[in-house]
Amino acid sequence: MSEALLDVNLLIASVVENHADHQRAQNFLATLERFHTTPTTQGGFLRFLTRPWKDDRREEQPPRMTTAEAFAALRDVSNSTKHVFLPDDEPLTALSLRSVSGHRQWTDAYLLHLARKHGLRLATFERKMENMDDAGSPVLLLVP
Repeated sequence: MSEALLDVNLLIASVVENHADHQRAQNFLATLERFHTTPTTQGGFLRFLTRPWKDDRREEQPPRMTTAEAFAALRDVSNSTKHVFLPDDEPLTALSLRSVSGHRQWTDAYLLHLARKHGLRLATFERKMENMDDAGSPVLLLVP
């Protein structure tokens, strides 16, 4: 595999050192010649890092990064010699609803569609996305 479109969680894990899958993400990225991000994945990355969250005891925690820190982290990703920017150049109305069963799957379905359009694989940790891919011509790449 020489290149792949990264989903939001993989992009986050590749940057956040205390993420449970940080090393897996780093190991995977080391195998790629190029990786792609889109405005959708970049926006998800920024949103995740700058929003408050709740810990295991359901106590409110501050954002993982300030707005400036998250933006700088995204800039670092974008400045990587391996990075390729991929525009969100398809309307959501072009999606197949074949496997979309709920509100949490819109982004996944869109990224699968975008990867297919551009001849890429969509790299993810999310096994739940397997049912959304076209079994006859799969583009989903589950990261080991």
